[in-house]
Amino acid sequence: MIDLELAQDDRQRAALALLKAMEDRTLRDHIRGACTEDVVWANSGIPTLNGQQAIFDLMDGGGFARMIPILREMTAFTADILHIASNGDAVFTERVDHHWDARGRDLMTPHICGIMEFRGDRICAIRDFYDVACYAQEPREPA
Repeated sequence: MIDLELAQDDRQRAALALLKAMEDRTLRDHIRGACTEDVVWANSGIPTLNGQQAIFDLMDGGGFARMIPILREMTAFTADILHIASNGDAVFTERVDHHWDARGRDLMTPHICGIMEFRGDRICAIRDFYDVACYAQEPREPA
């Protein structure tokens, strides 16, 4: 679970808040206030989303599960933040994302290096880099 107390400055707090909105299922509303209209969201192995409307269109059409079949069963998301750092207009996170199904299985667990760039106080770019082998991962049963 995302702990906003890990943040050491306002930009780090904003980056963590975006990830927390993914956990809380409030991402759409959060993007409206936290991101620029022309925000770019890039993930390894899938097309880059250009602008808030492209993100909302993807959400309305089934989300990332349209491109990553293992996510079709996802009912919850959490992330473990391993490291966070900022430099100028960029916040870097090393994290492990978890995509849960209703049975408590961890469907996909990418180890991610993420970068969020800011223009002023708003996020203008989200880029997540990871091994796309996770798209074919076998779900992990609950402990």
